[in-house]
Amino acid sequence: MSADVAAVVLAAGNGRRMGGTNKALLDLAGEAVLAHSLRSLRACPSVADLTVVMNPVDCEELQRRWRTTPAALGADRVVEGGDQRWLSSRNGCTAADAGCALLLVHDGARPLVQQATIEAVAAAAREHGAALAAEPLADTLKREDRGGRIAATLPRDGLWRAQTPQVFRRELLLAAFAAWPPHRGLPTDEAMLLEDSAEGVMLVPAPSSNLKLTTPQDLLLAEALLAQDALS
Repeated sequence: MSADVAAVVLAAGNGRRMGGTNKALLDLAGEAVLAHSLRSLRACPSVADLTVVMNPVDCEELQRRWRTTPAALGADRVVEGGDQRWLSSRNGCTAADAGCALLLVHDGARPLVQQATIEAVAAAAREHGAALAAEPLADTLKREDRGGRIAATLPRDGLWRAQTPQVFRRELLLAAFAAWPPHRGLPTDEAMLLEDSAEGVMLVPAPSSNLKLTTPQDLLLAEALLAQDALS
C-alpha cells in the first residue's frame, strides 16, 4: 500500500467550553493533546504528509509550556487558521502536499483516534472518493416545544454521530471548498461540503472512544481511557 494521504490536523480553535484554552495545548497523560493526534497519524502507513493548522500564538505557547513544536511532533508544516473552522481546514488542505491523492482532515481535539480507524476511512475514500469516521446514534432523541417540553420522539434509524478523520480525493475536496455557496451558511465539517454531490460521502463505523474534547469532563474521560489501555 502506497502512502497517498496528506493529513491536515486542525488545532486553531479557542476552546470556549474549555475555559478559553486551545484544546491542543491541554495536558493529556503528561503530553499536549496535539502530541497524541500527531503520533497516531504519523504511525499510519498511508500518511505521507502532515500539516498542522495552528496560530502563531499557540505555537509559541506549545514551545513555552511543552518545550516542543509541531515539527518536533511530526508535522511537515504549520499554517495559520482562519476565522471559522472550515476556513482553517481550507488553509491546511491548500497547503498540503499536492502529490498526495487523498486529503485527510482531523480535529486535533480527538486525541484517541486509532490507526485502524484512520486506515479504514482512507481505504473507503480511495474506493468511493469521500468518507468519514462516524458512530451510529444509540441515544433516544427528543424534540422540544417552545415551552421546553417534549414535542416528539424522533426515530434514530439511520442517524450517525460524525467524527474525524474525514478523507477525500484531493480534487473533490478542493473544488468543494471553492464552490461552497455563502447563502448556505457555515459548513460544520468537510463532509457537509460534499454530501449533496453525486459521489456522496461514505460512513465508516468508528468507536465512541474517538471522542472530541469539548468540556473538562471529556478530558477526564480521555485520561481514563488511556489509563485503561495502559493496563490492558
